[in-house]
Amino acid sequence: MRAPDRRAAYIAPPRAHARRTRLHLAILAAAALAGDAHAARLNYRIEVEALHSDNINQSEDNQAEDTVLVPRIKFDLKEEGAAVELQARGEFERRRYFGNQFDDESRSEFAGQLNWSLLPKRMNLVVEDYLSEEPINFRGGRYPGNLQRVNILLGGPSFFARMGDATRFQLDLRGVSTHAEVAPDFDGERYSAAASLQRDLSPTSKGSLNLTSMKARFDDAPTAVDYTRTDAFVRYEGRLRKVEYELDLGHSRLNRDSGDDPTTTIARATVQWQPDSRNRFRFRARHQFADQVQDLVVRLRDPDESLVPDLVDSSSSLVSSGVYRQRDVELDYRHRGERLGLRVRPLYRELRYIDRGDADRRERGAFFEVDYRLRPLVSLFFTGSVRNREFLSRNEEDRDRVYSLGVNYQLTRHWGWRAEAVRNQRKSNVADQEYTENAVFLTLWWQR
Repeated sequence: MRAPDRRAAYIAPPRAHARRTRLHLAILAAAALAGDAHAARLNYRIEVEALHSDNINQSEDNQAEDTVLVPRIKFDLKEEGAAVELQARGEFERRRYFGNQFDDESRSEFAGQLNWSLLPKRMNLVVEDYLSEEPINFRGGRYPGNLQRVNILLGGPSFFARMGDATRFQLDLRGVSTHAEVAPDFDGERYSAAASLQRDLSPTSKGSLNLTSMKARFDDAPTAVDYTRTDAFVRYEGRLRKVEYELDLGHSRLNRDSGDDPTTTIARATVQWQPDSRNRFRFRARHQFADQVQDLVVRLRDPDESLVPDLVDSSSSLVSSGVYRQRDVELDYRHRGERLGLRVRPLYRELRYIDRGDADRRERGAFFEVDYRLRPLVSLFFTGSVRNREFLSRNEEDRDRVYSLGVNYQLTRHWGWRAEAVRNQRKSNVADQEYTENAVFLTLWWQR
């Protein structure tokens, strides 16, 4: 049984570390914009959302009905200058709970990348910052009191050298700082060096030899195990008419300060086919060592991915220092017509941890989204997420289903509103993991 007061007992305040990180990136962004301010494009959107849920704490037998007021601001910033490339997007919201069962809370997400050419074609400085809200209990949802701020700051120089007309060398040196509000074994530092020898094989294809070494050190030494990970792989990438592809094959080894030193094969493939301007297929498959830092960076770095995950989060984030063997396959199809928009994304994922056998799991699911424009400024949308998640060592299985139906109405160039009804349901062979939630949203927005 899940008691609302217990679940709201810990909503951690922002740490100084996270504030310093965002301030650091803001200073770098301001410096970049000062050099070529006319090239920057800033878009932002202000929303005020009213939410009512009949089971906001997603409990089977102790449901909490509540109404929430959520002012929110979203923004994205992009600059592509001769010396500076900058991309940043973020969301910040404040949640006011009227049922007096949960404390008011703030939620924020941010993804920013700065690439500054200090010496053209010789040396760049790279800084990236990622801030997200991830579950404390990763089997639970995004309910009040079950979220913690997770911050990843990485940066360092990249060096380039040309060795003839068709051969290039690149060396990336990076330092990474990781921090989570609640999971202490996530906090730590990482240092990496990645060398790549690249050669053009044809006007549309190239190959490369790649060697990466990364040292991970964690603050919570009794819980987390420090390690060095070494990856060596061959990459082949190119274009063939309307198809773009990237293929990796290699070997990875973990050298851990205690315990075994496992190895695995690196096999990765990304293929994107865009037969015309309205349709796009993307296929991705990965077999490799991975961890939560790597997965968060991959997700948040992709501009096609939402900063706030869907109610059924395909990443199923377990915020920890754990390394796992990852196997996943996904297909992402998008269609954008004059009236109809469609996205379908089936996926399969399997994670097997080196030290956390109780977290080993297999996931199968799909996400779909359909929107139809009734009139130039009015559209209907229907979305759904389905996922079966099996915990391999515990004979436990969750089956999540989320569906939503709504309308979006753009009143003017700047103003509009959105209404949405959501059905969120979980079936499980563990009794206290089941729940059903029905919610409605009404959002008024203004955008630049």
